[in-house]
Amino acid sequence: MEKQRVSQLQRIVRSKAFTLFVLLAVLILGFGFLSPVIKRGAVFFQANTLKTTLQDLSIPAFLAIGAGCLMVSGSLDFSQARVGAFAGIIVAAGVQWWGLSWYVAVILALALSAGIGLINAILVNELKFQPFIATMAMSSIIYAVMYLAATDKTSQVQSTINFTSPGLSKVISWSVTLGGLELPGTVLLLIVAFIVYGLVLSKTRFGRQLYLLGGNATAARLSGINAKKTSYFLFINCSILSGLAGIIYTGRSNQGSLLALANDQFTGMTAAILGGISFGGGSGGMGGAFLGLLVIKTFSKGLAIINVNTYLTNVLSGALLLAALTLDYFSQRRQMKRIGI
Repeated sequence: MEKQRVSQLQRIVRSKAFTLFVLLAVLILGFGFLSPVIKRGAVFFQANTLKTTLQDLSIPAFLAIGAGCLMVSGSLDFSQARVGAFAGIIVAAGVQWWGLSWYVAVILALALSAGIGLINAILVNELKFQPFIATMAMSSIIYAVMYLAATDKTSQVQSTINFTSPGLSKVISWSVTLGGLELPGTVLLLIVAFIVYGLVLSKTRFGRQLYLLGGNATAARLSGINAKKTSYFLFINCSILSGLAGIIYTGRSNQGSLLALANDQFTGMTAAILGGISFGGGSGGMGGAFLGLLVIKTFSKGLAIINVNTYLTNVLSGALLLAALTLDYFSQRRQMKRIGI
């Protein structure tokens, strides 16, 4: 019995989740003690920091979920941020210029996002493009289409489209109070989304199929899994979630922007990799991705509080992505050695 407890404790300590918990604690304590030292008057330990950090999670969270599901299956999508920005432009232009109700504009934006996912899936499955190439090319096309959608009646391209929609603002700003802390409805939505997708991956037959596809595509095909059908679903799902992230951003700021979500281009993937979802597929889960996202946003929030230069923040965020990819590389090498490859 004692040996079993020691073995369980060792597994917990060696797990990626434990490492992320420790890293998150170090970041919180580090910024908590250093923020007033580095910048006079700066305070990290306060309820507003927690609230704004959770608010910041809601946009990249949906990118992380979509990217995570694709990566588990051994694929990826580099067009997520552009899809989100495109959805925001459609909502803003639809309400401000085209006379659409906000809910019609939202439905249209999500439908077009799903269409982009469908095209990505066709490029990958029917034309046999590599996901990296297909989605990067699609990202460029989306950017050009955004310019067309953001062109006003005077043929001028508007980098931002301001609009007013009390209905959409009310939906986006909805919140509940728990234990004296006001939580935005979008935060509750992302928590529910992580739980649902996490359960799908870990407890359902479909989830097991995704892990098998990412771990051994040949074995998956021999076992009767329809890899093409699954790929179509995952690409469409990823684009819809990206569109939802863009709509949340647009609803909060009351403007559609050509540069929306630009800073979150790789946030979803970085969070997924930090959380244990391998770049090569077949491992990881949504719980780890959520922890990875918390680490990234706590890191960014701490840097913002101590007033670190924006460009340096981008450099450090890029370094975090490189660190995540490096850890994933060595993790895959250890796994291959264990199975004798």
